[in-house]
Amino acid sequence: MDVSRDSQVRASCGGLADQAQRATRGLYHRASGVGGDAGINGAAEISEVLGSLKMLSQNVARSLPELGTWLEKQLWRGNLDVPGDQGGYETLITSVFDATAALARAQEITVQLCQELATAHAAAKEISC
Repeated sequence: MDVSRDSQVRASCGGLADQAQRATRGLYHRASGVGGDAGINGAAEISEVLGSLKMLSQNVARSLPELGTWLEKQLWRGNLDVPGDQGGYETLITSVFDATAALARAQEITVQLCQELATAHAAAKEISC
């Protein structure tokens, strides 16, 4: 799935996230053999998969702060509401703060994941040579 800047993908952000979720679920099924899917085709494929997962984690890490920034901008512009006005503005501020703080923590964890995948990828490249 090519979703580079110049690709023909025109999906919404939610649609792109859904495609990534389905692709990674498919990867799990294929790698584990769940449902009779063929497994991994050797060390070279492991290296390829790990390299792609490293790039995926880098892209996720870059996207998370953008999601938090969007929430904060929408809050300050007055474009967000609490359904049914439960708790009003204080609830809204708390929810946005909680979401952006969680996104910041998720970014830190994702950067660590990327570093570990880079290590695994480098090791797998040595095995596949």
